[in-house]
Amino acid sequence: MKEKETLSDRIMPRRHPFILFDPEKCTGCTTCEMVCSQRNVLKVAPLSASVAILRDEEKGKNFAVLCQHCRKPLCIEACPTRAIDKGEDGIVRIDKLFCVECGLCIMACPEAAPLRDHKTKGINKCDLCDGDPLCVKYCPEKALTFTRGKGFRWIKGLRWTVQLVSFLLLVMILVGTFCSFTAGGISLACPTGVLQNIASSRTIVLVGIASAFVLLVLTVLAGRLFCGWICPFGFILDLVDKVIPKRLGWPKFLENRMTKYGVLAGAVGGSYALGFQAFCTVCPIGTLCRSYGVQGFFKGAELAIVPALAGLEIGRRRAWCRYFCPVGAVLGIVATLRLVKIVIGAKKCKKFSCVQCAEVCPVGIIDGNLLREGVSPNIPMTECIMCMRCVDRCPYDAAKIRFRWQKGVPGVPKDTTL
Repeated sequence: MKEKETLSDRIMPRRHPFILFDPEKCTGCTTCEMVCSQRNVLKVAPLSASVAILRDEEKGKNFAVLCQHCRKPLCIEACPTRAIDKGEDGIVRIDKLFCVECGLCIMACPEAAPLRDHKTKGINKCDLCDGDPLCVKYCPEKALTFTRGKGFRWIKGLRWTVQLVSFLLLVMILVGTFCSFTAGGISLACPTGVLQNIASSRTIVLVGIASAFVLLVLTVLAGRLFCGWICPFGFILDLVDKVIPKRLGWPKFLENRMTKYGVLAGAVGGSYALGFQAFCTVCPIGTLCRSYGVQGFFKGAELAIVPALAGLEIGRRRAWCRYFCPVGAVLGIVATLRLVKIVIGAKKCKKFSCVQCAEVCPVGIIDGNLLREGVSPNIPMTECIMCMRCVDRCPYDAAKIRFRWQKGVPGVPKDTTL
């Protein structure tokens, strides 16, 4: 049966148990195969083990094939008799009573982790020894490590804290902020609003440009950090993401990330033609910032745009940010000058079926298929919102934040270019 995901799983996901493999420590001794087979068939018979060591004698390299107990196991979908299930403990098991030994699970698995016993022709698959894997316990070189996943990811905790504080400041305390805010001699303004103001008034106001400069400098320094950590509407979208039971999908003809640049051009052009800031009247960020004040009530009619646009989450995660947000478009253009980038070294992943980074990316810019092939994906930083979920989630430390001029990716020689 397909694993059911509850609301509590979305808010506080269950920890994901699996075995980490370090090929640099593995000597190919096959101790793991021997102890595993002894558990399976009560005798030392490596071909009956649920783990296999692949050896390249010429290069002196070894690789372990074993189940990674994926968050979304493809073997479960492939099994015609539903003999494979994922338990409450996160362990994927095969029920031998229902298994017809067809081998479809082997073909579906990215690294062929279910193994066929060449003697009995049955299918063996790692079940983590029900939470206490013998292969890890007896590996002499400690090339195998059992982990239940990170109990607390500090980047996630910090990001949610910053998002909450930013929301309270921008929406409920410093009324009117981001759109236009002045405190003493400091002025802040939305760069998209500034462009619309210039177009509508047909006048270049240096004060307005200077007000937008703060956010633009932040984008140059850290990419689209505003979108992932500070934007009040982004915070709302992240909250909505936690409660949506199932996404309906998004029409292919609308899956164009260039659309937001068209929206930006339309906002500026419309402001020029109409003589006022056209997009600002429906901007969800501005609406949130203007919706609550010291008078203590919400402006209901204007605020209706927020749930309307947040409803796009039903189709695709962060759909507004991916395809429509003109503020993200401006920051995306500026992000071409960014000083930092995120890189993922597929070779350091060691287990190409992991793809946790691709699964957690809210804007879908990490190619999981490339990772499964052992190829490091090229991450478009103009689309990246710098939420750092990939860095926080990666169990192999393969996702890194680097300066844009640094060459190579984790696990690959430094002279290798991106």
